[in-house]
Amino acid sequence: MKYLHLDAVIGLCMLLFCLFFYSLAADMPKDPALFPRLILVALGAFSLFVLGGGLIKSLHARNRGEAVTRFFVEGLRGPLTVYAGVVAYVALIPVLGFFAATSLATAFFMMYFGYRSYVKALMVLLSINAFIYLLFVWQLKIFLPTGLLV
Repeated sequence: MKYLHLDAVIGLCMLLFCLFFYSLAADMPKDPALFPRLILVALGAFSLFVLGGGLIKSLHARNRGEAVTRFFVEGLRGPLTVYAGVVAYVALIPVLGFFAATSLATAFFMMYFGYRSYVKALMVLLSINAFIYLLFVWQLKIFLPTGLLV
């Protein structure tokens, strides 16, 4: 385990994710299950690619005598932060509404990934919200959650 690269762990988790949801898609009717199955097969193929690359990196580290240590602390800090941001975003949609939650999530992710220009960030927020509103609400007549505050 001290030579196991983080890519191998992530690839294995992704593969297990695909297998679990593919088994759930087996209970669906044939036609509606086609798209989830195709997506899960594609994601499973990418998972195998990531898993294989991680195992090769682990093998090279073992041959060089380099231990891949503390990958759960240093290697997962970024992905766990992004995951927590997505979970918070999804949790805030029913409370704040789609557009407010999307604005907060977009601002958070832009700051997290190092985007510091406030004028450009504001332009991105306005553009995203305007595009989503014009496409989904105005054109397609799909009503998005307004939240409890409205």
